[in-house]
Amino acid sequence: MKFLHNHKRGRWGLSLAQSTIAAPLLWSISLLSPLAWPTYAAEQIIFSAGAFERSVSVDALEAYVKEGYVAEDLAPLLRLIEPDIQEQMRELLSQRLDVNVTTVAQMVYSPQGEFLLGRAGEVFRTGARLSGKQGLSGAAILAAADPEEGLTALNVIRQFPTRVLRVDIQQGEAITRQAARAFEQSSLALSLVNQLSFEKASEPLAEGISAADLNGLVTSPGRFQVKRATIKIGILGPPVDVYIPELQGGLLRNGIAQSANHQTSEKYPIVVISHGVGSSRLSYSYLAQFLAQHGFAVVNLEHPGSNEAQIDNFIDGVTGNLVPDEEFINRPQLISQTLRYLEARAQSTTASSGSINASLSSFDFNNVGVIGQSFGGYTALAVAGAPLNLDSLRKACPPDFTVDISLLLQCQATAIGEAGQANINFQDPRIKAVFAINPITDAVFGADSLSQINVPVFIMASSADTVAPALPEQIRPFTWLTTPNRYLLVLEGATHFSTIGPTGNETFDLPPQIIGPVPEVAREYTQAMSLAFMNLYLKGESQYQPILTSAFTTRFSRPEMPLSILSNLTEQQLQAQLRATAKADQQLQLAIEAIGTTVVETAGETVGETENAPLQGQLPPASLLP
Repeated sequence: MKFLHNHKRGRWGLSLAQSTIAAPLLWSISLLSPLAWPTYAAEQIIFSAGAFERSVSVDALEAYVKEGYVAEDLAPLLRLIEPDIQEQMRELLSQRLDVNVTTVAQMVYSPQGEFLLGRAGEVFRTGARLSGKQGLSGAAILAAADPEEGLTALNVIRQFPTRVLRVDIQQGEAITRQAARAFEQSSLALSLVNQLSFEKASEPLAEGISAADLNGLVTSPGRFQVKRATIKIGILGPPVDVYIPELQGGLLRNGIAQSANHQTSEKYPIVVISHGVGSSRLSYSYLAQFLAQHGFAVVNLEHPGSNEAQIDNFIDGVTGNLVPDEEFINRPQLISQTLRYLEARAQSTTASSGSINASLSSFDFNNVGVIGQSFGGYTALAVAGAPLNLDSLRKACPPDFTVDISLLLQCQATAIGEAGQANINFQDPRIKAVFAINPITDAVFGADSLSQINVPVFIMASSADTVAPALPEQIRPFTWLTTPNRYLLVLEGATHFSTIGPTGNETFDLPPQIIGPVPEVAREYTQAMSLAFMNLYLKGESQYQPILTSAFTTRFSRPEMPLSILSNLTEQQLQAQLRATAKADQQLQLAIEAIGTTVVETAGETVGETENAPLQGQLPPASLLP
């Protein structure tokens, strides 16, 4: 998907004409790499566009990928692709993924894998022009089982079950066009947020307030020592980590000297942290520790249906679901269950001085904030008052096309609820503020649900998030919020994984380009902005308000990961910005139609329907393409 990040010539050096050939191929192959029962190996690849067809032997492709040798039948295609893109293509086709057969089979037959392979099968077809979905599935499994070559896109092509693998260029360019439009709209939306934030950046801070003072509020070490305890929620319930703030000896609080073990009558606001899919309660331990040092009681949840152990079980074939459908219900319910359980323990008559129950008695169970990342962002917004919108999901699922991978997870929720049920409400009145990091929101909530939240909401988005892209999952949903206290923060260059802390127990070691640049900076931003937000809305400390403005974030942000922040954005503003893509879409369509006309006029005789028919036709020279 990175290849399509910008379809315009320049960033990737790919013209519109060249993208018609190269982009569908790379896009489709990129879907196969982590996924994808043949008994015959593919020998030829036919690139077809209407009446035009051009054949390339798999041997020629393999020689090019492995040795750089350009055979005669491959040369005309390569002339349409710039050298740097050719190198990317060679790298992509040869990159080996060390994934076992069980893992590949599990991914292939998951709902997400079925969807992606179904779309890839529209581009990669059999010689008789049938969908290549099943062939791709088996090819990927056989490639993973190949001890010599392993799972590479090239080996998936080689293992395809028919002698001829047909690449439908027209279908591929349709996918390219949709993807290009989605990425162009995302770029425009991010530019709008940056522009509006920049316009506010020059506003002066209030008299007597300096950026240095504000910076100190959110970066200085907290005054509290922290005690961490792991508690099981009931006999069979999951564990949670509780971070308990304790005043350091000799410090003053409200003018009174306190000892380290002194218990005050003041209640600590609670912050509950909900992790995303494949993470654990340790993923945000750095954030829990930081907030507890600043006087918050923090509860880090463990979601058994979507944590690291669940993903491990899925990969090992122990369970057939990446994430169970009912996790959309279990997650928000776990927050309420955890608060009830901990409060009951805090009120226990058996509590003794120094016990965990005594520590819990200092928690303010009626003043709770929730921080959630990705699926945890959904969880946080759900308990804050946004009902799970089954009507919205039924309309959006299954999608015809999407570059929003999180939508495939959201669509699982269509399987829950009663027939005709409109929504499921998980609102917990104890929740007073929500901080959502890369949340999934679009179909699972929609405008009707998000508009029902009436507590302060902070949404953090990442400009390079390809799992839950900023435009559909954070920027547009932000315009649906009606709560007066709302904020949207965009981390430029950050990805879906930038704020997640390492635990040492990760299922996959993500490469640096997936995690994104300077994740330590992203985590610092998360600490600072969540501290300011929670202090303002859980403790009522107004001195933190200026931190949630562009005047401060512009000074606070680092050059390697700039920040943009808004407290208001309307649907009308966003739509006006996105209309700019209409003209670009028309120009792209005209260019594609012109390419199609050119290749048909110059193709000469065409190939019949059978796989063994002689292959004729030639691509037009690059000079004839628009």
